[in-house]
Amino acid sequence: MIDEILKNECDLQFFHQNGYVRKQCKSCGAYYWTLNPNTEFCGDQPCVKFDFIGNHLTKKQFSLTDVRQSFLSYFEDHNHSRISYPVTGNRCPVIARWRIDIYLTIASIDDLQPHVTSGEVPPPANPLVISQPCIRLNDLEEVGISGRHLTTFEMMGHHAFNKNTDEIYWKEETVAYCDDYFQTRIGIPRERINYKEHMWIGGGNAGPCIEVLAGGLEIATLVFMNMKQDSTGSLQIEDQKYAPNPLNIVDTGYGLERIAWYTQGTPTIYETVVPHMMNFLKEHVKKPSVPEIYALADHTKCLAFMLGDGIVPSNVKAGYLARLIIRRALRFMEHLNLSVPLRELVSMQIETLHKEFPSLKEGQYHIEEILDIETSRYKETLTKGESLVKKILTDHQTIDTSTLITLYDTHGMPPTIVENIAKQKGIKINIPPTFDSMIAELHSHEERTISQENPPSELPATKALYHQDHYTKEFDATVLWTKQTPTDYLALLNQTAFYPEGGGQLGDIGELNYNGHSIPVTYVEKNGSAIIHHLTSQIPINTKVHATINWNQRYTLMKHHTGTHLVNGALRKILGEHVWQAGSQLGIQDARFDYAHYKPLTNKEKTLVEQQANDYIKQAVPITKKIMTRNDAEHTYGFRLYQGGVPPGNAIRVLDIPGIDVEACGGTHLNNTREVEKIHILKTERIQDGVNRIIFAAGEKVEEYKKEEEAYYQNLINLLHPRYHIQKHNDIATQIQQSATLFSVPISQLKKTFERFLKETTPEPKEIATKNLTVAAEHLFNIWKKQQKNKKKISQNEITRLIDIAESIPNTDIKLIVATTTQDPTVTAGAIITQPNYIVHLSDGIKIISAASENVDINLKEIAPKIGKILGGSGGGKSKLVQAGGPNHNKIPDALRTAKKETLKYFNQ
Repeated sequence: MIDEILKNECDLQFFHQNGYVRKQCKSCGAYYWTLNPNTEFCGDQPCVKFDFIGNHLTKKQFSLTDVRQSFLSYFEDHNHSRISYPVTGNRCPVIARWRIDIYLTIASIDDLQPHVTSGEVPPPANPLVISQPCIRLNDLEEVGISGRHLTTFEMMGHHAFNKNTDEIYWKEETVAYCDDYFQTRIGIPRERINYKEHMWIGGGNAGPCIEVLAGGLEIATLVFMNMKQDSTGSLQIEDQKYAPNPLNIVDTGYGLERIAWYTQGTPTIYETVVPHMMNFLKEHVKKPSVPEIYALADHTKCLAFMLGDGIVPSNVKAGYLARLIIRRALRFMEHLNLSVPLRELVSMQIETLHKEFPSLKEGQYHIEEILDIETSRYKETLTKGESLVKKILTDHQTIDTSTLITLYDTHGMPPTIVENIAKQKGIKINIPPTFDSMIAELHSHEERTISQENPPSELPATKALYHQDHYTKEFDATVLWTKQTPTDYLALLNQTAFYPEGGGQLGDIGELNYNGHSIPVTYVEKNGSAIIHHLTSQIPINTKVHATINWNQRYTLMKHHTGTHLVNGALRKILGEHVWQAGSQLGIQDARFDYAHYKPLTNKEKTLVEQQANDYIKQAVPITKKIMTRNDAEHTYGFRLYQGGVPPGNAIRVLDIPGIDVEACGGTHLNNTREVEKIHILKTERIQDGVNRIIFAAGEKVEEYKKEEEAYYQNLINLLHPRYHIQKHNDIATQIQQSATLFSVPISQLKKTFERFLKETTPEPKEIATKNLTVAAEHLFNIWKKQQKNKKKISQNEITRLIDIAESIPNTDIKLIVATTTQDPTVTAGAIITQPNYIVHLSDGIKIISAASENVDINLKEIAPKIGKILGGSGGGKSKLVQAGGPNHNKIPDALRTAKKETLKYFNQ
C-alpha cells in the first residue's frame, strides 16, 4: 500500500519534463528517479560508496558559512522570509522550550510543531526559510566511526503551509527549487543527483518524501506533510493510523554540513565541520585514536550549543542528555591521554561559533564552571561506583543489560568502565553495541500520564472575570448548575472572578450572598472551560448572587505570585541566563520557587538575589498583562515565555515586567512591582541534581516571619547564653540556617538539638564570648563530637545483630536495615555505614536516624520529612544522614514501615 501511495505521490511532471526515469534499486529495493537509465542503484549508502572523497566535483569549495548564506539568500530571492527570535537570532534554541513532548530540537520543522503544523496557529511567515542547529543522539555509536554521523548539525529548511483554498506551492515547485538551488548556487550538475522515494514519519505527522542523493550522500530531504496521526484514520503506517492533515506542508531539510563536505571532499565530515578542533586535537593527542578524535571534536561542538542555549546538566530531561555527552567526551579524553580540560575544548568551539551564533558567548563563564564541576563529579562517581560493581560481580559473576542501565542511570558508571573492572576479575560481560544511543532514547521524550478523568462536557463555559481585572473584589452572577457531593456542594456560575487553583497558585475563597444568606466558598477549581465553586451549603439554580472574594488572601497571593517573577529575574541577573523555572507553589504564608542551576546557592548569592529582588520593588516598574498571538509573543519575547509551561492555543496571556521577567502566565498579578512591598528569602536548598529551591515571603508576611525569626533567635541565644555570651547579630536568618545545617536538622528541631547537646556535653573551662550564633553552635558541636569519640564504642554484638536482619533491595546489592536499637542510633548507624552498600533506618523509641553508605546513590533528605510527618514532627539533614522526630512516639513502628516503603520506592520497586 505504501509503495502504491509513493508511486502516485512522487510521479511529478518535473521528472517527466526533464528526462528522469523511475527505477527500483537492486540493493535496497526502493524506487528512485534518475537521469541515468543504466544505473542499478539508488545512490544512497550502503547501496553505493561515496565518490566525492578526494574529488572536487564542484567548482567552488564551500565552508559552512558559505552554504548557509547561499541557501538563505536563494530562498529570500524566491520570496521566502527569514524568521528571528530574541536572544538566539535567526534560529530556535537546541533545547525545545516550546515543546511538551521532546527535549531537543531535532529538525527545522520542530520549530513549527505542534502549533503551526496542526493549523492551530498561523505560520510566522509563509513561505519561510531557516537554518536551524539541531541535536540528535540516536546514532551516538556511529559518531566518529562512520565518518558522516554528527550529534549536532544545521538543518536548512524552506517551508510552505498550504490550505485547500490558498496554496503557496507544493510538490512540483519544491523539487524545482531543489534542482535549481543545487545547480546554480552549489554547482552540482543535475545528472549527479538522484531522487529516492520514501515515507516520512515524525512529530505526529507523516507524508511522502523524496530524498536527494549525490555521490552516495543524502544532501536533502523533501517532505510533503499531508497526514496527521489519528486513531480514526484510514491509513496505517508502522502500527499508527493517519488521516488527512488540515494543511499540506512543505517540510524540507537540507544538510548544511553534508553539502559543504560534498564540495570539499575531505576524508570525513569532521575535517569540514570542525577543522580548527581537528587540527588542535591531532597536535595534542599523545596516543592518536582517530575515531575518538573525531567523536570528541563533534561532542565539544554539541556541548557548546547545549550549554550555550541554557541546558543545565542533571539526572533528568535535557540535563540528562547534556551529562551523557559530557561524560562521553571525558571518556574519550581519558582514552586519548589528553590533559587539556574539557572546558578549554568547549571554549575553543565557542570562540569559533560565536561569530555566527553570538548568544553562545554570553554564558561562557558559567559554561566553563559547569564543565569543571561535571568533570569533578564524574571522577567522584567512578571512585564511588567501583566498589559497587565489584560487589555485584562477586555476588553474581556477571552483569546483564538491565543492571548496566541501572549502574549508568542510578550510579553514573559507564559500561566500558564496568567492563574493565570485570576484566580484572576475569569475567566477560556483553555491552549492547548501541548502549549510549539506547540510553539517550530512553531520556529523549517527556513521559506524560494521561488522566482517565474526562471533564464533564455537559457543563457550560464560565466567563473568567479575573482575566479582565485582577483587582475585582466583588461581582454579580447567576447560578447555572449545582451538585451535592459527600463532603460539600458544587456550584457553577455564568461568570466569576474567583481564581481556580492552578499554575502553582492557590484558588480564591470568599462567599456568595443572596436573599440575606451568606454561603462560604471554600475552594475553586477548573474543569475544562467550567469553573466550579465548592460551597458549604446548596444554592438553588438560577439564583442571582452577589459574590465577594476574600481580598486579603487574594492580594497576598498576588504579592507572592508577582514576587516569584521578581525572584526569577533576580536569579538570572545574579547567576546567569541559564536559570530556568522548574516549578513554583504559591501559599498564603510564603512562596516556593524552584529553578535550574548547577550548584547550590551560596549565602552571598542569596543575599544578592534578595537585594536585587527588593531593588526591583523600589524601581516601581509597571506590570503589563496582555493577550497576544503566539507568534507575536514568541518573536517579541522569545521562549523565556514558557518557563511555567507551554499553554495551548493561539492566544496566550503574557505577564511582562519590563527588564525583569516575562512569562506566559494565567495567574493573578499586581499592577506595579512596588505593591510587593518587600521580599525576604526564608530558606534555600538543593532539592535534586541540577535544581535548587528558594522559599520566600512577600509583603506583610515578611514582618510576620521576621518577628518569628527574632523570637526563635532570642530563644536560642537565651539557651546558649550561660556558656556563650552571644550578642545580637543582624543576619538572623542566615545564622539560624547555618546552625541547623551544621547539626543536620531542620530549623524547627534546632532548639531541641541545642538542648540535647548542652545536656550531653561537659562545658570547657573557659567560656567564649562571640557575636555570632553560628560560631557558638560550631563550638558546641565540636565539643560534643570530641567527647563522643571518647565514649565507649558501639558493641560489635549490636552491629552483628542488626546486620543479621538486613535484607537486600531487589535488583541491587544494597542491604537495608530497618530496626530499633538498644544503643545510640546515630553511633550505631555510623558504625554500619562505614561499610559500602548499606542503608539503615534505626530508632531508639524517640527519634529515627536514617543513614546510607557513601557509595549508595540515595538522597535521604527526600524521605526524612515523610517519616517525621507520621511522628507528628519533621525530618531533615544531609543526603546521607538525616533525623526525623515528633511527639507521636507510639507511631515509631509505622514510621519505620514508611521508611522501608519509601526506600524501596526510591529504587523503583
